[in-house]
Amino acid sequence: MKSAGLWIADSQEAYARAFMEYANLKENHLFQVRMCTREEQLLRALAEEEIEILLITAEWYPLCKERITRECVIFLSEGSLPSELRIYPAVYKYQSAENILREILYYYSEQCGEDFCLTGTRRDNKVIGVYSPVGGSGKTVFALTLGQVLAESKNVLYLNLEECSGLAELSGNSNWNLSDLIYFFRQKNSSFLYRLNSMVRKWDRLDYIPPCDSYMDFRQVAVDEWQKLLYWIRTRSDYDVVVLDLGNMAGHEPEILRQCDGIYVPAGQDLLSQAKLAQWQRYIQILDGVDVLEKLQVLELPSPGEKIGSEEELFALPRQTLGTYIRGLLRE
Repeated sequence: MKSAGLWIADSQEAYARAFMEYANLKENHLFQVRMCTREEQLLRALAEEEIEILLITAEWYPLCKERITRECVIFLSEGSLPSELRIYPAVYKYQSAENILREILYYYSEQCGEDFCLTGTRRDNKVIGVYSPVGGSGKTVFALTLGQVLAESKNVLYLNLEECSGLAELSGNSNWNLSDLIYFFRQKNSSFLYRLNSMVRKWDRLDYIPPCDSYMDFRQVAVDEWQKLLYWIRTRSDYDVVVLDLGNMAGHEPEILRQCDGIYVPAGQDLLSQAKLAQWQRYIQILDGVDVLEKLQVLELPSPGEKIGSEEELFALPRQTLGTYIRGLLRE
């Protein structure tokens, strides 16, 4: 995958260097960042270098505006911009580098007409499904902990495909979520990879995209759109593993589960849980889903002990009994 050339032009050398070093250390390498901390450096770079994105302080723009031709220009704002520059995208300078990169990805995906990505299906990545027809089985806690354990050594994306996940309440307000990614995907815009990465959030080391926060938005996504989205993520991103946390999808679970390389099914051993599991497996078989049933691994999860009462306790699960249990599963 080719990295886009991003230059940061700012007179504060310590700030520019810290941003450059952080961005260049990121695993996905979507950007190759270089910096200019003097005006003459910027003029020379505009004349001699390939600059695809220019992140620039507003005070330097009048000096070089005649030399900027096709670059995506984004201003570093310290709170406000001159009125003549407000037609351009801007990012607030004194926020986290992660947020700045996310906003740059968003603006660049709007402007660029090419998606720098590998073509063809990657053979070394996996989609792991987590599904259960049994309510209260600990499915989402298991899926999040699975993702965190895998993310200790791999590049992992967690996607929640439930009508009502509750995760938006935990993760706080987000400008974008899966509904927006599906909408962008429908536009057949070639800069899919940049938009995908602009929406990614972090759960410790685990990447995730905030789930749909509207029941209606979720229900309007057709099953073939979910399938195509997964295909694009597998072929156009650098994720080693995608963890799918699946809810009931109006009878379309078999089509989505077919996209998975393996499927974990948490279910209790009590009479009703086993009856629900048996009924669901029979339903899958009626739908000619023998191939899906062959991928299933039914699990009886260890007791969580005390109820999870905070996000910190969720973060701690990989280091507790459930994390140990998952590591044992992955070694099998």
